[in-house]
Amino acid sequence: MKRWPLLLRLLFRFFFCYYLLYTMPSHGSVSVLEALPGTSWITGPYVKMWDAIETWTAIHVFHLSGEFIKRFPTGSGDTTLDYIQLLCYVVLALFAALIWSILDWRRLEYNRLHAWLRVLLRYTLALTMFGYGFAKVFPLQFRTPGFARLMEPYGEFSPMGALWWFMGASTAYIIFAGAAEVLGGMLLLLRRTTTLGAMVCFGVISNIVALNYCYDVPVKLYSSNLLLMAVFLMAPDLHRLCALLVLNRATEPRDLSAPGFANRKLRIGVVVLQVVFVGYVLYGQISGGWQAYRSGRVSPKRPPLYGMYVAEPQPGDQTPWRKLAIEFPTSITVRMADDTVKNFGATYDNGKDTVTLTSGKEAPVTLAYSRPDADHLELSGPFTLHLRKLDPSKFLLLSRGFHWINERPLNR
Repeated sequence: MKRWPLLLRLLFRFFFCYYLLYTMPSHGSVSVLEALPGTSWITGPYVKMWDAIETWTAIHVFHLSGEFIKRFPTGSGDTTLDYIQLLCYVVLALFAALIWSILDWRRLEYNRLHAWLRVLLRYTLALTMFGYGFAKVFPLQFRTPGFARLMEPYGEFSPMGALWWFMGASTAYIIFAGAAEVLGGMLLLLRRTTTLGAMVCFGVISNIVALNYCYDVPVKLYSSNLLLMAVFLMAPDLHRLCALLVLNRATEPRDLSAPGFANRKLRIGVVVLQVVFVGYVLYGQISGGWQAYRSGRVSPKRPPLYGMYVAEPQPGDQTPWRKLAIEFPTSITVRMADDTVKNFGATYDNGKDTVTLTSGKEAPVTLAYSRPDADHLELSGPFTLHLRKLDPSKFLLLSRGFHWINERPLNR
């Protein structure tokens, strides 16, 4: 039994407590427990308990109020409450590690506990990589730039928007990025390939972390913690990797034995459960991704006026509308003459060939529509508007395609 250095034992106690907290169910994160069927009766109350703890801390420790103390869907993983939750994890982990160190100061190593922690982190990171990876393999996380984006000046994009639509402009690259994430997750499922999987995940997640920080994507906390998980899984082999790749020296094989069970039937049962669980997760990811892709991409529901339009003012036209993006059945996006954007809710009456537009507290406006030909649209009601249909496939961003030979770069 090899004795661990004191600092290593102290660090392990902290990280064990921290990761035990961090891998439990939480808003916007993947948890092995939550992935198990029939566990909602545990995970639901647990998440609500932490919501109460975070809110109490925000109010009584940091003296916050308003939206800072409320949990509601924002699409952001870097809210004030997310930072407070992370701080609570760190404080609790430090306190637990301190008590642990006082009560267990004679223990010289934690090999078995370390092996179990690696199992937890392997599966947590693998499930996370599957979630993000299959959302790209079936291009769901990023979309091809829609009509409203194609008619938006590039200078109006937020940094996150520029990143999102840069990714969406190439479906092939989206699938490639997703495949790399799935590959890292698959390698983590086997003990023998865990270090290789952690290295793949480290490379992939490092790029994601850099993009999140540099393009202000509000997933900085989560992606940084995933990166730390990959580093933790790589850590036992870092000296061997350095010896092989940097110092060009031979290395000894590492003990890959797993935390085992004395009972043979129990060992077989655990293996069966692992296979069933992994199969269940992969089936859910692949089946769900394919169904979502088919419903959202293959046969999306289109409105009667589907298309992009630019105004061709005629005598008597008085509306300041300059461009229209009609991509979804319940909304229309209008770019005004002064380049401001206005979004309307849309309700179609196909029998009367009319569309009713709503915007906030403004009175609804009903417009009749007609098509003089396939390339033109006329709207009439409180105002009259003549529009010419644009072909999105003619936009250079979507039409340029791939070229093996380029005599000159087309960088516009």
